[in-house]
Amino acid sequence: MAVSEETPLLHTRRQHKQKTKASRVCDKLAVYGSFLGVFLAAADESIVLSTWSVIASEFHRLSQGSWLLAAYNFGWYVSLPVYGTLCRIYGSKNVLISAYALFAVGCLACGTSTSMFQLVLARVLAGVSAGGMVSLVSVILTDMVPADEVVLLRSYANVFNVVGRSVGAPLGGYLISAVGWRWSFIGQFPVAAICLLIGLYGLPSSLNSTKTGHADEGNARHSIMRLDFAGLASFSVTTVLLLLLMQELSAPPESFQIPLTILIPAFCAAVILFVVVEAYWARTPLVPLHLMKTSLGGFCLNQIMMMSSRSGLMSNLAPYLIRVKGATSLLAASAFVLAAVGVSIGALIAGKFIKRWKRYRTMTAIAVFGAVLTYLLIFIRWRNGCHLWEVVYLLPNGIAIGILFTTQFIGMSLGAPNENLTTCITTYYLAQQLGNIIGPAANVGVVQRVFMGKLKKNLNGWEEKKFIGQILNDDRFAERLPSVVQYFVRWSYLNAFQLVPLISAACALIMLPTVLWVKEEKLE
Repeated sequence: MAVSEETPLLHTRRQHKQKTKASRVCDKLAVYGSFLGVFLAAADESIVLSTWSVIASEFHRLSQGSWLLAAYNFGWYVSLPVYGTLCRIYGSKNVLISAYALFAVGCLACGTSTSMFQLVLARVLAGVSAGGMVSLVSVILTDMVPADEVVLLRSYANVFNVVGRSVGAPLGGYLISAVGWRWSFIGQFPVAAICLLIGLYGLPSSLNSTKTGHADEGNARHSIMRLDFAGLASFSVTTVLLLLLMQELSAPPESFQIPLTILIPAFCAAVILFVVVEAYWARTPLVPLHLMKTSLGGFCLNQIMMMSSRSGLMSNLAPYLIRVKGATSLLAASAFVLAAVGVSIGALIAGKFIKRWKRYRTMTAIAVFGAVLTYLLIFIRWRNGCHLWEVVYLLPNGIAIGILFTTQFIGMSLGAPNENLTTCITTYYLAQQLGNIIGPAANVGVVQRVFMGKLKKNLNGWEEKKFIGQILNDDRFAERLPSVVQYFVRWSYLNAFQLVPLISAACALIMLPTVLWVKEEKLE
């Protein structure tokens, strides 16, 4: 074959096309690898939601179980505002890889913990890293894929998030039954390692370029000083004091360590300090109070109430089924599937409705009423025990919550000023995490406190009264006691649990005035 002057050029073009095609395939693999990280972080959160009572019972610290529930979300909350600044300074690839490595370490630390305190610290570490594994995906997508594909791929990332939350709880129950809770954490290490390797070799090095360039490198590093460290510190102290307060209210008398006369004033002072820091000290506050005066404040309040109501009920679901029905860990965790499926159905219904009718407030109000009614139905039907099939009530409740997830986010996005949209979205998600912290802490505390009081009353004069501490700190301890005592324990717990759906219904009802007050924005 004769060689012409154009031959090298044609080969070069062909090679360039092949390299471009290979690069696109590599980029897509890297993107879907990051979706695996989103799934892992979401599943890890819900695994503990269904298994915390079993884990805490093994340490004989069930009264302190709210720490396990709050630790992950606490780490997420604290880390979320920091990742954006770290990306500007060190590049999104480096930060994401570091998050994967930190998560892997956190998984190993959880699985090898020898005390409740160590496990709580490990859960905080896992939450800190998971915040980056989820939030940085949007940054990666914006920098890697064409603009017309970003929205679609972000929706895929959200699907992985929802699926992770859905399968995490039943998966946790299965793993505890099959291999034990320690391996349910250690088993995540290889998956985190795969995510790390995909990110290390699949993500382009261009993602490590900083936003300011070498000339302004000093200014970029100086920007980290603009982070609201005082706000983060004061919020952290406030959250820890809240958890201590809930623990002291729910723990047996012999385990009390800090007097309430100290905790309550300290908590109030920490709340005031946080508000003062955010209002007068912070240059870039975690919670911009001037935006709280707009519709954003209403949406954030609704997120706190919605997540408190939902997480408060969900955190007590497994203990209820174990104590009242004697369910296995797997069966108790399987009940979470109905709630997760309901959320997915609700989100789809809301999306279709909004796309067709361009309205969302009416549907939001209906969903609030639906949530309240399902909480009241659970109160009525579960207060004296329930048939196993009655966990189906979690499905319509999940549908209502799924609708609220969608309509509230759309309303917030439309009402937020364009120049503050990113700040509003971050604050909105922080409100969700705050609700996830408050709900379990408050409801677990209330249940344990009332449960303890009822046990003292019902077991008064019985020799088994000396076992009240063990009953409170181990959800299966009563199975070793005589059947008559088991009846008293079950009845005492039912009297305590019935407050949970009532609290959830009250939290959901608080949303209604805000839903009706906030102006419905026009949806183009």
